Parts: sequence; C-alpha cells; structure tokens
Amino acid sequence: MKSFLVNKNVRSLVLILFFIALATSLVFIFGCVPPAGKEGPQINEARQKAVQDSLQRIYDRKMALYASTGFEYYKNKMYRNCIKPLWKIVELDTAQRYKRTITYLSDAYIKLNNADSAQIALEIGTQKFPKNAYLHRNLGYIYGSRGMIEEAISEYEKALAINDTTASDWKQVANLYIRNDQQDEAINAYKKVVGLNPKDQEAQKTLSQLYKSTGDADAAIQGMEEVKKLDPQNVENLFSLGKEYFNIEDFDNAIVNFNALLNLKPGDISALSYLGASYSNSGQCNKAIAAYKKAIDIQPDNKKLHTDVATCYKELGKFSTARNYANKALRIDSKFGLANIVRGEIYEAAVEECMADRGKDAPEFDDKLVFELAYKEYKKATSDLQYKDMAAGKMRYVKDFIPKKEDRFFHKHTQAKLNCYKWIY
Repeated sequence: MKSFLVNKNVRSLVLILFFIALATSLVFIFGCVPPAGKEGPQINEARQKAVQDSLQRIYDRKMALYASTGFEYYKNKMYRNCIKPLWKIVELDTAQRYKRTITYLSDAYIKLNNADSAQIALEIGTQKFPKNAYLHRNLGYIYGSRGMIEEAISEYEKALAINDTTASDWKQVANLYIRNDQQDEAINAYKKVVGLNPKDQEAQKTLSQLYKSTGDADAAIQGMEEVKKLDPQNVENLFSLGKEYFNIEDFDNAIVNFNALLNLKPGDISALSYLGASYSNSGQCNKAIAAYKKAIDIQPDNKKLHTDVATCYKELGKFSTARNYANKALRIDSKFGLANIVRGEIYEAAVEECMADRGKDAPEFDDKLVFELAYKEYKKATSDLQYKDMAAGKMRYVKDFIPKKEDRFFHKHTQAKLNCYKWIY
C-alpha cells in the first residue's frame, strides 16, 4: 500500500507524458512543426476542439474502465482485486464525478481488516468531500476503534453538523463523550438520541444512569419512568426505578415498582428483600415480614434475611421471636456481626419497653443487667470487620447503663428478675 502511494506522483507524471506524446503525434498528423524561427501553419479552433475531444474520450474510456472494473470487483466481494482500479479513480477523478469511490475503497479495506489503509482512504475522502457525513462517520468509527477518542469525537461532530437527525451518530458520539469523561456533553447527546427515538429503552436507561452519576436523582427517575411507559414489563428497569425511589426514601413508590416486578418475576430475591425493607421503613412491619419470609423460602440459608425478619419482630415488640430469627442467622454464620448487633438492639428495645410500662425514667438494676447483655452482643460483633465500627458505636452508648461495682454490691443476682425479662432466660 505504501509503495503504491509513494509512486503516485510517478504514475501521474507518466500519464502526463503520455498525453503530451499523443498531442505531439496529433500535431504531426494535422500539421507539421514549423522550423525554428519560422511561424508554421496555425491549427484552427475546430481542429483544436477535435484534439481536446479526442483526449477527453481517451480519458473517459480509461475512467470508465477503472470504474467498471473496480465497482464490479467490489460488488462481487472481490475486495483485494477492486483496490487498485479504485485508487486509479481517486487519483484521476479531478472533477469528482465518482463520489462513492472512497466509500467502496474504505469499505473494501475494512472487509480485509486493514484499518490503516481504511483510515488513509477515509482521511483523503473527508478532505475531498468535507460535506459527506458518511465519510466523517466512518472515519470517526475507525478512530474510535483505535482508541483515538478526541479525533473520533471531532469526526462525529462534523457528521452531525452536516446532518443532526441520525440517532445512531448521536449515540456513538455520546459513548465517546463518556469515554472521554465529558459527562455533560454525553447527557446532551443522549437527550438527542431519546428525542429522535423515544422507544430506545437502552438510551433511556443510559441517560438515567448518567443523570444518577451527576447526582440528579429526579432526572434519573424521570428517565426510568419514561422507559416504564414504553416497556412496563422491563424487570431490570423496574428494579432500578424501585431502588432509586428507595434511595431517596420514597418508600411508597419503591413498593409500587418492586410489587410490579414481583408480579412478573415472583422469585426475585433482591426485589423481595428491597420490598421488605421498603415496607419496614414505612412502618408496615407485618407486610415486611411476609416479603422477607417469601425470600427465606427461596433462600433458607440467607443470614441477612433472617436478621431483617428479626428487626421487624423487634419493632413489633415480639422480642422472643425476634431473637429466634437472629439466632437462626448466627447458626448459619456464627461470625455474622450484624446478627449480634440485632440481638443487642432487641435487648435494648426490651429495656425501653419494660421501663415505659413501669413508668421509670432511669434504669434500675434489672434493666442494667439487660443493657449488659446488649453490650456483650455488640462486643462480639466487633470481631466482624464489616460491622466493627457500628458495634463500637453502640457499645459506647450502652456502656453508661451497665451495672457498676456499687450496683453489684447492693444486688447479688446476675439475671433480671422482672417479669418483662423472663423471655430472655
């Protein structure tokens, strides 16, 4: 390829010499060359036109030959054979009559997996035909595939300046913007994609993700709601939408979307877990427990689900049942710190309820003994690195309420005697 391009000027010179020789021979045919210093017979306009027409016919025949040969080879997918005649057309077509030559030539190189030559052909083509969006688009694709991101963006932008109604071009440049960390430009480009093709769910989803990455949760949700209108059975979008509502603590809308998902895919563990958490956070503990238990039926060894159920029963004041579920989690994994934390929280909640029932504002010795049980659970949880900091914070809070030396001096029993604590022992 390189030698072919290097010899381009040589071939052009040979061609010029051919035409000069031809013209000279025609001069001898139509009239002799005058001797030096003497004026010979003049060729009239008719004869000059005849010469020009003859040269033009020769040129046209050669161009037609190259064109028919090159295009025929290309049409029949004989890509190696079409390259030489197509390059001939590129060299000789000064009038730019064969405008699709570069298109065929670059495509032939692409089919032959010759990206270097395809790039050279397209670069020449965009110079010759700067208003050809197709050539800019293809050159942009070549640049992008070779990691030349900024060059690729420039070519797609040129294509879009010529024709900005092609959704695929906007999508390509949007993805290039993402690769080049140009988030705002990517968002604007994807907005164009969605505007041109509102049914493009993938574009809607990507636009929502871009909004989310910029912290614009409302715009992200709006995008996912648009996808939901187009495809209400898109479970992936329903999950993302429910999760986004959950993250902004709009639990009612989270519940709507997770329930819609579960109507389509009843056994989705993640959706059941989020549904349970949404119900729990909105104060609907019984519904939360029902959702969690459905998930446990599918994954009985899921320790996190057992602790979630335990938390719900704690909120309902069913402390014994709550502890049973926390114990189940620990039987699955004895080092699961969250289960110990939940056990500690159950003891704390029991103390608060027992004190409230007795009308006490300050803990008595039995209350302090139960606070001590909570403290011990939190201490165990510090062995789990994932929950160590949470457990340490709870230990610091409870420490002030556990029995002191003087408490133990006046009270000899080691287990709480009050009826409200009988379930513990």
